[in-house]
Amino acid sequence: MPTSFLTLISSTLLAETTMSDVSLNYREEVVPDGISMFWYALIPIAITIVAGLIYQFADRPPAIVNTPLGMLHELCRVHRIKGKSRELLEAIAESAAIEHPAIMFLSANHLDETVEKAKKRMTFDKKQSSTLGMVRRRMFA
Repeated sequence: MPTSFLTLISSTLLAETTMSDVSLNYREEVVPDGISMFWYALIPIAITIVAGLIYQFADRPPAIVNTPLGMLHELCRVHRIKGKSRELLEAIAESAAIEHPAIMFLSANHLDETVEKAKKRMTFDKKQSSTLGMVRRRMFA
């Protein structure tokens, strides 16, 4: 037993690292699991692009056709009048029963006359009146 004990102590004290222990052939292969970091970066970018496209096309008026209402939509787009403001102008033009709603954009007097005609058939609440004031400033300022 003393020789085996001496062998054990000498092998422990004189332990050697062989070249195969540290070479590239001696390594564990790790299989990645889960979602890679690429997808964590790509998913928010994709969501942002889709949301931007939805926002871009959601509030667009229908395609411009050579109609009086189409001209009103085009003038609203040029003056950056969108959403509820554009719908309010359409409702005013319909209530006033004017043939060409784009006439409202000629001057402030034309807009005021059209609104007065529309007031005979419809009533404006406080929010619509303030929206109309904002639209008037945007059109003629």
